[in-house]
Amino acid sequence: MSLLRIWTDVAAARETLLRRLSADEIEVPERIKGGMRRIFGEELSPEEAVRRILADVRSRGDAAVREWTRRIDGTERERIEVSPDEIAAAKASIAPDLLAALELAASRIRAFHQRQHIPSWIDLEMGGTLGQIVRPLQRVGIYAPGGTAPLPSSLLMAAIPARVAGVAEIVVASPPERATGRVAPITLAAAALAGVDRVFCIGGAQAIGALAYGTASVPRVDKICGPGNLFVTLAKRQVFGAVGIDG
Repeated sequence: MSLLRIWTDVAAARETLLRRLSADEIEVPERIKGGMRRIFGEELSPEEAVRRILADVRSRGDAAVREWTRRIDGTERERIEVSPDEIAAAKASIAPDLLAALELAASRIRAFHQRQHIPSWIDLEMGGTLGQIVRPLQRVGIYAPGGTAPLPSSLLMAAIPARVAGVAEIVVASPPERATGRVAPITLAAAALAGVDRVFCIGGAQAIGALAYGTASVPRVDKICGPGNLFVTLAKRQVFGAVGIDG
């Protein structure tokens, strides 16, 4: 039995491979539905589950973030923010060849975006004052996926352009690993190389809610960037308007 799907019809292949499903069209696996029933004690759609989490985070702040992290991720952490010492230790633990690859990627991303700089300009010679003023955002939040496949490259590609653009503060939210209760070391290493200001050990919809609304520990941001699973995507869609989101 082949693990690869094979198409013999070009039209069918194009219809399948080139079609991008929206969040509403994604079929939720039974294991995810089962997990939601266990967490909420009832049958909920992903949209409603996310709505409840966001409302709770908006209402109760850090207490809600900790509770949903415990219920969903199965970990408990008194301090939501990752300390500078933990970030430095994580970077030091990365294999030299992998760290070199991250450093090379970071330097190339930085060089590319430095060439994209858009300057402000003012024209006083057309019967008035007209022009364009380009100002960076004050604070940006970046979601960095964790779990079985952390994406340090996504963190680099979101944080470095923000830093090049002059964003004053860049914060990252990334879920804890179940085995350690900590952010993946590779993610922390990427955060250090990108010049991120703060990292928070939270994931899922509760992380998006914390970034969008702010809590005692997590500052409210102007825009949220970065990929995530279905629940992160739905959460970003639901907080849009209270905060900017990417693409």
